[in-house]
Amino acid sequence: MTLYSDFMALMAKGGPIMWVIFVAACIAMMMLIWQSFRIYNLSSSAKNDYTHLQNSYDFIPSNSAYNSSPVAQLLTLINWGDVTNKEDLAKEMNIHLAEIMPKLEGTLPTIATLGSLLPMLGLLGTVIGMINVFEAIALHGTGDPEEMADGISQALLTTASGLIIAIPIIFFHHLLARRVNALTVITGQAMQMILHRDIALYKTKIKP
Repeated sequence: MTLYSDFMALMAKGGPIMWVIFVAACIAMMMLIWQSFRIYNLSSSAKNDYTHLQNSYDFIPSNSAYNSSPVAQLLTLINWGDVTNKEDLAKEMNIHLAEIMPKLEGTLPTIATLGSLLPMLGLLGTVIGMINVFEAIALHGTGDPEEMADGISQALLTTASGLIIAIPIIFFHHLLARRVNALTVITGQAMQMILHRDIALYKTKIKP
C-alpha cells in the first residue's frame, strides 16, 4: 500500500499532465513488447527460409502459422496465373513487397510518435506549473513560498518524467527499426535467389 500511496502522491503532485504521460508511456511500452516478439519471430522465420534457399534449389518457403516470413507471405500474395517469365515475377514481387513493408513495421511509427510526444507533454506540464507559480505570485505576492514551490515542483516533475520515459522508448524503437531494416535486406536477398530459379516449380506448388 505504501508503494501505491507514493505513486498516487507523485501523480497528484505532477498534476493532470502526469496521468497523460503515464498512459502514453504504458501504451508505448506495451507496443514495444509486442513488436519485440513479433519482429523476433519474423526475423527467425526469414533467416530460416534464407538458409534453406541457400542449401536447397527446390525449397519453397511456405506461409503458415509456424512460418510467416516476408518471403513466404510474398509468394502467397503473387498472382501466379499472370506470371509467365521472370520479368513478370519481379514486377509482382515489387508490387506486393510495397504491401508487406508497412506490415513489417507494425506499430513502430506509432511508438516513434509517442516517444517524440512524451518530452513535449513534459514541457506542457512545465508551462502549466509555471503558470501556477505566477498565479500564486499575483494572488499572494512572494510571501507564500509553499504555493510557489508546488508550481515549480510540478513544472520540474513533469519535464523529468517525460524525458525519463521517452529516452528508453526512443532507444528501443531505434533497435527494433534496425531489426526491421535487417529483415528487409534478408527478404531482398531471398527474392533475388527466387528470381534465379525455375518459375514453373513455384507455379505448380504454391497455393494462394
